[in-house]
Amino acid sequence: MLPQMSGNTSLVPGPDYSLTLHVLESKNVSPPQGSSSTVWLVLFFLVIFLSVVVNTVYVATLLCRRNLTLTHLILCFFFFINLVDYGLLMFEFSLSPSNQYPYSDGSCSFYQFLLHGIPLLSSGTLVLLVYQAYSSSSCPPHSSPFLKLSILLITMTILSIPSILYSRLAVYPSTARYCVMDLSSLSDWAGMDTGRQHAVTAIFFLIYKSVLTYWLPLTLVIFPILRMVKMVNTMADNQLTISLTIAVTISFLVFNLPLATIVLVRQLITTLSIPVSSTTTWIIHVLHSLFLLISFFFHIFRPLVCLVLDQDNLPNLCRRRYRRVEKIGQETDQV
Repeated sequence: MLPQMSGNTSLVPGPDYSLTLHVLESKNVSPPQGSSSTVWLVLFFLVIFLSVVVNTVYVATLLCRRNLTLTHLILCFFFFINLVDYGLLMFEFSLSPSNQYPYSDGSCSFYQFLLHGIPLLSSGTLVLLVYQAYSSSSCPPHSSPFLKLSILLITMTILSIPSILYSRLAVYPSTARYCVMDLSSLSDWAGMDTGRQHAVTAIFFLIYKSVLTYWLPLTLVIFPILRMVKMVNTMADNQLTISLTIAVTISFLVFNLPLATIVLVRQLITTLSIPVSSTTTWIIHVLHSLFLLISFFFHIFRPLVCLVLDQDNLPNLCRRRYRRVEKIGQETDQV
């Protein structure tokens, strides 16, 4: 549901704070808010449904190709990441309206690991896509695709370790249980005041939800993208590797820019302890949910732009189906 405009005006994540979605934040559900929650549910599941359909069609077209490149495999890997992301969303929607966590401490650590690791994996896959296309256009690749993917997975796993170390189940006197990130030990180690302990958590979210997932990848890919723009429609782009990479990268940066910006603003406000009104807090929460929804449109636009640019795959898919139907018809005539 949409956040309430009354009550706590702080942007500090509370015990019922949902890192992936902010439409189920309040513990008290009123009828208007319940209807708002239904709207968000419908919007998100509609986008998820369209994404699954379009990505399935694109994967089916790739299966008809005889010369798959590493670029195509990476684009398929994006779909796998999206499926895990959808699973996390459905898991959050399955929780109670107050976002209480009824499972074990170990499952909480795994949940937080996925919650922080999947966005990192998505951004890392984008960087891998850009540098693979850039290196293959200038010189033949020397390392195997599986080695590159293994290095990516290992790196993202190492970066996600803090989410396991500092995740815990917070149990309150009312027996309410929440899966939270608790970095109070770091603030105590740094000698921070009790009232400033939330700043460490805000800095953690700032790094993991904005810097590492958007601003750092943007810095890493901007130079190779500018170099590859000059290679479009040349011999280096004979398999549309460069064109696909540029289109996917630009769409990723465009659709994720609003979400990265609102996360940056929100966590900076929390870190600097800037006072905000309840109305401002409500607006920031709503924009966060809206921008998260906009970022999901990248999941739909990515396979669509690949299908448009690489239209040779569609005739191959139709031709294979036609040949199968024709073969069945010939066997029926012989009988």
